Amino acid sequence: MAELNGGRLLARCLANEGVRFVFGLPSPEIDPLLAALDEHGMRLVPIRHEAAGAHMAEGLYKTTGQVAVVIGNPGPGSANLLAGVITARHEGVPLVAITSQHRLGIVYPSPPSTFQGQDQLDVYRPVVKWGGPILSWDRIPEVVRLAFREMWTGRPGPVHIELPAPVLYATGDESSVRVPAPAAYRAPLPEASEARIAEVADLLAGAARPLVIAGSGVDRAGANEALLAVVERLGCPVIASMAGRAVVPLDHPNAVYGLGAGGDLAKREADVVLVAGSRLGNLDLPYDKYWGDPATQRVVQIDVDPRHIGVTRPVALGIVADLKPALASLASALEARRARARDPGFLARCRRAAEEWWGEQMRVVESWAGPGLHPARVIQAIGTAFGPGAIYVTDGGFTSLWAYWFLPPTRPRSYLSILELGMLGTGVPAALGAKLGSPAREVVCVTGDGAAGFHFMEMQSAAREGAKITVIVFAEGSWSMEVPNEQMLYGRNFGTEMGTVRWDVVARGLGCEGFYAESLAEVEAALAKARAVAGPVVICVRTDRAANLGVAPEAGLRFAEVYQGPM
Repeated sequence: MAELNGGRLLARCLANEGVRFVFGLPSPEIDPLLAALDEHGMRLVPIRHEAAGAHMAEGLYKTTGQVAVVIGNPGPGSANLLAGVITARHEGVPLVAITSQHRLGIVYPSPPSTFQGQDQLDVYRPVVKWGGPILSWDRIPEVVRLAFREMWTGRPGPVHIELPAPVLYATGDESSVRVPAPAAYRAPLPEASEARIAEVADLLAGAARPLVIAGSGVDRAGANEALLAVVERLGCPVIASMAGRAVVPLDHPNAVYGLGAGGDLAKREADVVLVAGSRLGNLDLPYDKYWGDPATQRVVQIDVDPRHIGVTRPVALGIVADLKPALASLASALEARRARARDPGFLARCRRAAEEWWGEQMRVVESWAGPGLHPARVIQAIGTAFGPGAIYVTDGGFTSLWAYWFLPPTRPRSYLSILELGMLGTGVPAALGAKLGSPAREVVCVTGDGAAGFHFMEMQSAAREGAKITVIVFAEGSWSMEVPNEQMLYGRNFGTEMGTVRWDVVARGLGCEGFYAESLAEVEAALAKARAVAGPVVICVRTDRAANLGVAPEAGLRFAEVYQGPM
């Protein structure tokens, strides 16, 4: 009889689900699992903060589709991990949060005498899709199946497994357990029926001015090609949500910037709107004033999660389905109907309005005379250096907006933003996770100095792992996004000054290469040097605070509407 301890059995179950990376730290309660990772083809990546481990899992999933395990050890470790798990829930990131726990005799419930004791099940229950404990060796495979089934049902998200130490140290007969392949216990995502696809195809083919709006769900489903087949067959405008920037290349001939005059025109005049993989949340300004009359404008929404249907706009037809086969079927149905653009001028009008609006709004960049360094020009230099083939990770307030506006078009799953929950500090660890999953690709993180401060210690993790990521910190020593409201309401600032940090110097202390730049020429030189370095690099760029604050008025107003409602 071959004996198997709980750690080895759990490792076998996780590897069976395709897990290849575990982000976390060792402790006696979880060591049997960590000791078994190598023999099951999994890799432990130690971290400096548990929440950063969840952000690494986020970067891994958003770029590759892989699921990771993140570890929170008893008490403070599981508490630290919580912020990252909340981020994953909002961002639709599947991960397995494993919280290790003490011996069973002093938990469930924990008395005040228990060192690092807390009821971690209650703490995690509100923020995960599903959570539960494993209280006996023989239930390890079953509970892992429960967790992964819930993780992939509807919109993906984090699940939680609580593991008391005795379960991992316990042993049992290896022949008594069964670890079936995922397909043997988990059904695929729902598919749209032919009848429903036919209804959508009829609506779109008969529309005078159809419009397609695509969210990050298209990217996550790998449905980009199918989406563009629909758009090109209809010859219509397509708008990507802010979170879904990588879904449609910015230079695609049908792409229209959504948060400007071109997007306004498209949303007002469209008679049929197909919304794919987007909740049309507040960040997409789903307010009536930007849209056509809901009594006559027909909205069709396809999403994997029924809770996303009709959240902010009434729908004529809602379909809960896996986007990739649904959009592929829709493209075929439109081709069979020989659908074509009925108002070819509609797309041209929208693109012209978008270009004119963009030129007017972004004149604040072209007219900048200095003497400081404008963040948009730094972003443009980054895009020129790394091109459209890189994975870009953005983090921060105004910095993430300048990046959204001025980074180049990207490949699918290659633009990672904080535009769903808005959690600061995700950039550095998410870039590391992306690099671990895509070692052959260049990974560039663009971050403000406020955001960088949350998890900058993970640059030491990058150095230890030999992960070549390039992090550009826009350093002006201020929580700049908070300045305008304080100035407008109180005529002064409070709490926005953070002081000067030489991020390049800190980086060198963490085992990375570091460069400093105060002029565009120095930025370009530093970027060229960074690409030639074998390991992780940090470039500290002294950007101008006034330039960073100088967002075009109308663009700034639209972002303000996200928080305050229509103005």
